[in-house]
Amino acid sequence: MKRFPCPTCQQPTSFEDERCGRCGTELAFDACRLRMCALSDIVPCANRNLIACNWAIEDRTGFCAACRLTRTIPNLGSRRNVILWRKVEEAKRRLIYDLVRLGLPLTATSGAGLAFDILSEDVAGVPIMTGHAAGLITLNLVEADDAERESRRIALRETYRTLLGHLRHEVGHFYWDLLIAQTKLSMAFRAVFGDESVDYQAALKTYHARADRSFDQNGFISEYATSHPWEDWAETFAHFLHIVSTLDTAASLPLLLTERARQTLHDPYREADFDALLASWSPISEALNDLNRSVGQGDAYPFDLSPIVKGKLHFVHMAIVSYRETARHD
Repeated sequence: MKRFPCPTCQQPTSFEDERCGRCGTELAFDACRLRMCALSDIVPCANRNLIACNWAIEDRTGFCAACRLTRTIPNLGSRRNVILWRKVEEAKRRLIYDLVRLGLPLTATSGAGLAFDILSEDVAGVPIMTGHAAGLITLNLVEADDAERESRRIALRETYRTLLGHLRHEVGHFYWDLLIAQTKLSMAFRAVFGDESVDYQAALKTYHARADRSFDQNGFISEYATSHPWEDWAETFAHFLHIVSTLDTAASLPLLLTERARQTLHDPYREADFDALLASWSPISEALNDLNRSVGQGDAYPFDLSPIVKGKLHFVHMAIVSYRETARHD
């Protein structure tokens, strides 16, 4: 994510900063105007002290646009749970920023909207499955524990597993309903991703029962994407958000860029030329991996985008642009 200037001294600040490192101004992010403000000029979110939410509120609800989407919070009787919840909300604020920048609504025309249940197993007493249901995202709090999440990633033989990735994936299901279902893109979706009318629960059961974990890496961004067309869409949707968000970060870095790359990175969330996005993404993703290897870390971007996967990413981009254009003319 790009850096935002301090309203007092113009020092670049990070998205999560609560105070300017140069002049000491207390900061809060204005999600309506997408800018960093002085805390003295706004009303802070009620979660500022509890979980370090540095957003301002938009109305009199007491909570910011991101925090008020949380329907259920974890058990706060445990200090560990508070720390993990803080990580979840930090990732969720980045997600909401993505959606706002893309011009996607947080509520569908049907009235259904995004909401989050963040649950801890110490209360539930049973395993909690991260998932979605008509906009309601359920997240197992343990996914915010880096060691536990990495253990699960290895056990499930996943290339990539992050907290933000989980959130971006799950909201992808919500936006399938909004961008694809019962729209002019529904038939094109089937041509690209497959027939989503195939029994979803049966498909997942078959996927988890498979002994052979190999998959067509030319056709799918991940193994889980092979389980059902809805999961293929959600995995690809999340991946598209990874790309535009990272390009947004690159826009504020001192990089040597061509004029076309500068134009693309000016606002990658609203770039209409998908090929331009990919052209900018390729050298940046390669640089990310090279930098990580230089300090002894694994690849930050362990993916090689095949022509088929690029086509699926292009479809996600097209669906978002189509929605924006339709909304603009309504």
